[in-house]
Amino acid sequence: MKPIQAMRVGLLGIGTVGGGTYNVLTRNAEEITRRAGRPIEITVVADKDVARAKELTGGKVKVTDDAFAVVTDPNVDIVIELIGGYGVAKELVLKAIENGKHVVTANKALLAVHGTEIFAKAQEKGVMVAFEAAVAGGIPIIKAVREGLSANRIQCCWHHQWHHQLYPVRDARQGPALCRRAQRSPASGLCRSRPDLRR
Repeated sequence: MKPIQAMRVGLLGIGTVGGGTYNVLTRNAEEITRRAGRPIEITVVADKDVARAKELTGGKVKVTDDAFAVVTDPNVDIVIELIGGYGVAKELVLKAIENGKHVVTANKALLAVHGTEIFAKAQEKGVMVAFEAAVAGGIPIIKAVREGLSANRIQCCWHHQWHHQLYPVRDARQGPALCRRAQRSPASGLCRSRPDLRR
């Protein structure tokens, strides 16, 4: 019987979050394989600081400073984007999708600004964009919406996030008013402190 091929992962960014991701996937490889039904292996890491990346990975995987080479690499099945921002990150994610790769991201800013375009491109190409790592307390909701409510046509969803908890607005018509109040009063804690992320 032919052995099951590993899912090959390209990791973009190995800072605090990327380093933690690398450690979890390598340290728990056996348990992850058991649960997923096949191995999930990081085969290449892209980071601007190649020396640091090599030190963190212990020379066990290929390291490069060219993230675009990773997202176009035919030997990569999944791209994990952990570089942040929404400039280069957007280009990398779209290029990965264009090349038929599934994408995992923890990038809130990217999804807030370019999420519609990214999800549309992923649907067109038949790949997944997993973003659970970007939404903290919203993780249980994503599964419910994707699977439990898949027959429904959800047109909008308003929420107020406070201390990483989600409180649904009772009436969807209240959503825009809540957003306007939050934008008028950043000190209220109802919105992000960076104005460019209040969208």
